[in-house]
Amino acid sequence: MTIAIGTFIEINDFWRFQNFFVGESRRWDGKDFMFSGFGYSGSTTDLQGGNVDSQLVWPVNELTLAMCKEAADQKWIVEVKTVWLNPETLIEKSNFMNDTFMAVGFDHDLARISMRLSSPMDAISADVPRRRLTETLVGAMPSTGEILLL
Repeated sequence: MTIAIGTFIEINDFWRFQNFFVGESRRWDGKDFMFSGFGYSGSTTDLQGGNVDSQLVWPVNELTLAMCKEAADQKWIVEVKTVWLNPETLIEKSNFMNDTFMAVGFDHDLARISMRLSSPMDAISADVPRRRLTETLVGAMPSTGEILLL
């Protein structure tokens, strides 16, 4: 069985890239995404669910270096949308996963640059880094830790 997965990323509501149609722009979710040769590591989390990390990797050049530096310095929000593709045509079939991260740093050598991503929500306090779960954002929230199985 052959599968194909593509990735769309939107950085700070400004930069939009996809990594599977070389030299082309693709339209997804009502927005245009231009090609960029990046890799996405996928997200990992700790057992408590409070630490979600991922990374985006590009060949290093002046543009990617400047973008990653500013993203990390300004704590830009990065949306990652992973989609299933038809393996023969590479046409988007359906959404697989959507993740929202905050750029928290970057590393580079002479060949590549990695933008480090982490969850924009803080599992411990309400004021760090910039977002807080509220009823306005997510709807009704539980007031206790009790779970009732019916």
